[in-house]
Amino acid sequence: MRLGVRVPLRVLNVCMKNIGIVILATNAYFILGIRFMKRFMHFYTGDSHITFYFFSDTNPRDYIPDNIDVKFFYTTNNSWVDGTNLKFKSVISIQEQIISDYLFYFDADTNVNEKFTEEWFLGEMVGGEHHDNNFRMKEAKPFDRNPMSKAYIPTNTHLKQLYYYGAFFGGTKKKMIEFCKLMYFNQQEDKKIQYEPAVNDESYINQYFHYLQPTKTIPCTDFKFLVSDKGGIGDTRTPLDISEKKTELLRLKNKVFNIKNNIVYEEN
Repeated sequence: MRLGVRVPLRVLNVCMKNIGIVILATNAYFILGIRFMKRFMHFYTGDSHITFYFFSDTNPRDYIPDNIDVKFFYTTNNSWVDGTNLKFKSVISIQEQIISDYLFYFDADTNVNEKFTEEWFLGEMVGGEHHDNNFRMKEAKPFDRNPMSKAYIPTNTHLKQLYYYGAFFGGTKKKMIEFCKLMYFNQQEDKKIQYEPAVNDESYINQYFHYLQPTKTIPCTDFKFLVSDKGGIGDTRTPLDISEKKTELLRLKNKVFNIKNNIVYEEN
């Protein structure tokens, strides 16, 4: 756009993308979810409108700057397994309230440390190559090999074997809703036989992308954010007392912060 040329507001509104980000942040993940939203917006240099769909047992509004667009949905879970398996159901539950053109899921313990735009993750249906794909992942956390499971991938598959993150996926709103509906259906079918796949929700994601590759796969070397960065706050799979950290987050409402060695600290 040339400097000095006024563009009608209605044209700007048409051109602007609306991107939704889903975050599940119960218990100690609340701290990490707040960190993610604030650091996402601090380092974001694009021109899309970003809306966060925040699922938690604590309302985030008092902990973030007023200019961050967040929609809060109260939710709880009884265990970390229930928590990680809530991804698909949570998206489906708010499908009528989603105003975004694109919708992506990021784990709450994702961290952002560099400037970025949305171009690196935007696409019709997007998955991310797991950082351990070329090393131990296929052995340490293999595809699900139970032929009774909806997450099943046979050992003799002739298709390319690429292991995808469960911590990140998304695309257009339409594709994302369709994807989550199928993933949730598969979860429910496995519950009927009382089976939990090897890597929970990630197993279903990998089964889907194995047979229907995403339109865009982000190589782990091109992934701009840090995945599973908990800052040393402890075993987040068990209930933790985060009351002191919440107090610190209130003090830093309008500040950018990070977490290292279980210490919340302000960043300039």
